[in-house]
Amino acid sequence: MSEQTSTSLSGRRFEESHLLDAARAVFHAEGYAAAQIADIARRAGTTKPTLYARLGNKEDIYLHVVRREAEIFRGWIADAYAHGSSLPLSELAQVGMDPLFRFAAERTEGFDLLFRGEKAGDQPGNLRREVLNNVTEQLTTLIKRRQKAFGADLGAPSDALAAACVGVALQVCEHTIDQGGDLGAARHIAARFVENAFHNLDVNPRPR
Repeated sequence: MSEQTSTSLSGRRFEESHLLDAARAVFHAEGYAAAQIADIARRAGTTKPTLYARLGNKEDIYLHVVRREAEIFRGWIADAYAHGSSLPLSELAQVGMDPLFRFAAERTEGFDLLFRGEKAGDQPGNLRREVLNNVTEQLTTLIKRRQKAFGADLGAPSDALAAACVGVALQVCEHTIDQGGDLGAARHIAARFVENAFHNLDVNPRPR
């Protein structure tokens, strides 16, 4: 099914993704409080009535934007983790870190709004927690599958290990962004940190 479209000032029709891209850029540049529907309409090449009709008021539009970014990120996580259980620990650590750092690098505006953006009411805050919980749950499943495949007992609850990995990844990613660092190098550091932590937790380590 094709995406719904809106008519621009020039009579052209845009997919909803175009409207959301414009809104994401304005919210990222101006912040939620300062962003105006008129700014979003201007950037999208459409009208305020069209935006209201298609996406709702400013808070509705913000939530549409953040939800879309959350769904994209969840998809990247699912794709990355799909075959991770068969990988050695060093490769598994890289796979575990890759989606977050890739998202920060390729969808910087979306990353900032989803994980670091201003809140419009409590719903975006809840959404952020849902996303992180979902990532932790998927990583927990991946760790359990990895333990089953390789037979190594990491000596700690899988969900606690997953939460630690997600926390490390997010902290390293945000620090790197704030310092203007290299996200690729930061991903490698985070992956090595997690890999070494897993090695130290192995009760019965086996060759990798």
